[in-house]
Amino acid sequence: MELTAEQKKTKCLIEKVWSAIGMYSPWPVAVAMTESSLGVNQKSPTGAKGVFQMTSIAMKDLLLEMENKNDDVVDILCGTAFLYLLLKRWGTIEEATAHYCDPKDRDFYVERVMNYIKLLTEE
Repeated sequence: MELTAEQKKTKCLIEKVWSAIGMYSPWPVAVAMTESSLGVNQKSPTGAKGVFQMTSIAMKDLLLEMENKNDDVVDILCGTAFLYLLLKRWGTIEEATAHYCDPKDRDFYVERVMNYIKLLTEE
C-alpha cells in the first residue's frame, strides 16, 4: 500500500504510542486507515473527529473507564495526552505546568515539577 508522507508520519506516531504500551499489532493503524485514511484533520458529518474519528461519547466513555476502573494504561494515556495539549496551548513546560494544577498552588507546583525534571535528567 502506497502512503503519502503525512500518512506515513501518522502511521509511525500510532505505532510508537501503541508499542509504548506493549502492543505491536497493526490493528490501530488499520482502524485509523478505515476511519480517516490516516488523515489528522478529518471531521465527519456526525461530529466524529481526527485520525480515529472519536466522538464526544467515546471520549467520555474513555474517561469514565479511567474513573471507574482505575486502569493505569488509560490513566497514563489520558494524562500524557492532556499534558501534550497543554504544552501545545501554552508553549512552554513551565506555562503548561502552571495550567495543570490548582491556580492557588501554581508557584509551588511549577517549582516542584521543574525540580523533578532537573533530578530526572541528571540520572
